[in-house]
Amino acid sequence: MSKEITVICDSQEYDREDVLQLVTKARSLGDASKRKVSVFCVGYMDQERISTLFLYGADRVVFCREEGRFDLPYFTEVIAAMVTEIYPEVILVPATVDGKIIAAVLSTRFEAGLTADCIEIEFDEAGELGFSRAAINDSVTATIKCINCNIMMGTVKKDVFIKAAGKPREESIVEFTFSGEEPKCNGAWVVEERIERERKKEIDIHLFKKVFCIGRGVKDRAVLDRIYKIAEKYDMGIVGTRAVVEEKLIEKERQVGQSGKSISPQIYISFGVSGASQHMVGIKNAAAIIAVNTDRQAAIFDYADYSVVENLESILDHLEKLSNTKVTFSERN
Repeated sequence: MSKEITVICDSQEYDREDVLQLVTKARSLGDASKRKVSVFCVGYMDQERISTLFLYGADRVVFCREEGRFDLPYFTEVIAAMVTEIYPEVILVPATVDGKIIAAVLSTRFEAGLTADCIEIEFDEAGELGFSRAAINDSVTATIKCINCNIMMGTVKKDVFIKAAGKPREESIVEFTFSGEEPKCNGAWVVEERIERERKKEIDIHLFKKVFCIGRGVKDRAVLDRIYKIAEKYDMGIVGTRAVVEEKLIEKERQVGQSGKSISPQIYISFGVSGASQHMVGIKNAAAIIAVNTDRQAAIFDYADYSVVENLESILDHLEKLSNTKVTFSERN
């Protein structure tokens, strides 16, 4: 077994945002525990993309050339062969659809401990690695330690961690040749036709640089409509807590928190958000947090950079007046 932390790229786009976020986190863990960081890649060898991985913290890249092809069963077999040869101690995988499949296969094959949808990964004072995630219907955060296994694994959603480039590292690229056989169909079934299902356009809240967040304190549909109109004037995205999603005030795709998505906007402004830990883990990487609430004891004020104790209607009146004077929110104010 090699004493290193490995990030597995779940597709041929190995310089994606979420992959670089994982490489950055792996680098932090590696520095804290004196472990090397490796990245497993399969696909077209693009030197510029590979150099990006080193810039964000990789000590080496293990690369298998498979140009112009992505077949998930075959791709997984290649990754498994890499794990067999390198046998890293810790493996981190993006929590995408393909990433979760790859992680599940590896966990079963190598009898590895696997924690899904991690919100934090840290070494404790004893040097033991803990994977934190939501538990008991998202009411608590549990820290899980893998025992009786040689490999520890975790899947991580996009924007749980932030990417950060460092000093360029010495590039160590290992070319891997896959000598195994392709997975074969067992003959029980065969795909004769594929029909693409029409999908509605999804909302990608990760693209929002500035957001208004709707909390349980916003109960009136008319008030919500006002917030949407103001958001449009200020070029703000709309997100919300689990409570307002369950009340069907906003779409599930806009939910932020342990059971939703993690975001890292430049500006986050909340209306009526209490500040439960399950929600706050989803915005821990926000550059500036502004909280509006009538409750002086609201937990969100413990996290906020700016706290506003005021009636929401008054705040909205003020924002509407400001919008008429062409004032906008920016990263500098």
